[in-house]
Parts: sequence; structure tokens; C-alpha cells
Amino acid sequence: MSCTRCQGLMLEESMIDMEADYGQMWSRSWRCFNCGHRHDAVIQHHREIQAKSIERPLAAVTVPETVELPWESESVDPLAA
Repeated sequence: MSCTRCQGLMLEESMIDMEADYGQMWSRSWRCFNCGHRHDAVIQHHREIQAKSIERPLAAVTVPETVELPWESESVDPLAA
């Protein structure tokens, strides 16, 4: 198996859930040897939920009118280099 981020080598690991809220204390996941990216079912599920919340139709953005300022009315001091 290769990493989706860097195409590196994925290693299977055993992970322990100290709280064990949803069942077994031990779970299996994959970790990239190069970049450390993890691939497991719980992380993937949360990423999919987050991606769905971001995907929404773009709203029309209104741009306010630009206001022309008369430059002749203000005095501008030359800047020293």
C-alpha cells in the first residue's frame, strides 16, 4: 500500500484507545513511513463529514461601488528613501 500524500511506504500499526468509548481497545491503522500520514476508518469518516460541510453552493458576492477620491485636495509629502 502506498501513501496518498507522498506515495511512501505504509506500515500497519496497532493502536490502543485508552477511553474505549466505542468498543474494542485495540484498533489497526496504516501509517506512512515517510510523512507520518495515518489512514484509519475513524479518521477517514471524520474527513468525509468535514468535506461535506465545506461543499456548499457559493453565494453571490456583491462588490460595493468604488469611490473616486480627488487627489488634488490632499497635500502629499515626498518620502525619504
